[in-house]
Amino acid sequence: MPTRKRQPRSDVARPRPRSTVRAQRSSIRAWLVLLVLLVIVAAASLGQLNPLNALEAIRGVGFSRPSTPNVDLAGSRPSAALQSRLDSAVDVSRGTVGAVVVDLEGGGQAAIAADRQFPAASLFKLPILVEVLAQEQLNRLDEDDLLEVRQEDWTDGSGVLQARVGDRLSVRELTRLMIQDSDNIAALVLLNAVGSNNVNATLDRLGLRGTRVVDRRRGERGEHVTTARDTATLLSIVASGQLIDPTTSEAALRLLEQPQAHTWLAESLPWWVKIAHKWGDLPTARHDAGIVFSPRGTFVSVVLTEGVAPDEAQRTIARTAQAAYDYLGSSVRTRSASST
Repeated sequence: MPTRKRQPRSDVARPRPRSTVRAQRSSIRAWLVLLVLLVIVAAASLGQLNPLNALEAIRGVGFSRPSTPNVDLAGSRPSAALQSRLDSAVDVSRGTVGAVVVDLEGGGQAAIAADRQFPAASLFKLPILVEVLAQEQLNRLDEDDLLEVRQEDWTDGSGVLQARVGDRLSVRELTRLMIQDSDNIAALVLLNAVGSNNVNATLDRLGLRGTRVVDRRRGERGEHVTTARDTATLLSIVASGQLIDPTTSEAALRLLEQPQAHTWLAESLPWWVKIAHKWGDLPTARHDAGIVFSPRGTFVSVVLTEGVAPDEAQRTIARTAQAAYDYLGSSVRTRSASST
């Protein structure tokens, strides 16, 4: 059973007044805007910058992630224009790709092999994250509960806990390690706490029946699997604030937007976009799935690959996100969104 230990509050360092913090942020933002303007003027004078891109860069300097985008999940529909861009982006010499992109505010979506099951790799940590947050909301689990790293939890692969068998870590820290460091041991410790049966039952309630999480320590057979459609649906639920409630959705977003070892889907996107995502990598599979927030709008981009050369998979992931981003800036998408 987990033991509960509350962290004592420290009276040593007091937080700065919010007004001071806001003033400092405003000052930094003003200097950034000025710097960007100077770069834009210099580039424009050399004829090397599109005026529209310049305006977007200015907007990007002050852009921050919206707490809850204007999302209508029920209104999502196939978009021929977005599908054409996705088809062009997904071009591999061998292997299989499953991909889904969803324009959360405009309602368009496109898909390739969306319901094919792929080895989940580290994307199996997303359903565990959902169940941990759900059980915290139901007071079945507390983020300050201490869980022991047992010998049976040990595994190789990504992470930092291989030498921590016998240690006790808080649910909060284990959750952070599972997402930010993609720690496999942290994921197994949390899976033991919430139960694979509960994880899969929650997936069923969300309608994500192509995704399964297994616990071999309990004699369960098979592998972790998921589909591009399930992953995109789960991320859309999080982005819309409908993962239990807006507070729980925000908690998930804050974890997923932490810096991670790989962010392949961002490689061809402007620096000002905000991304909440999870990557996964196996010898035969490479995935990246995330929510992209930008001044143009918010979209979900999911790419799962199997049997694709790693470099080619990485480029496909980046091209897919770029295709969705370009679609959000196109006149076709603008007309479609304004007509809904």
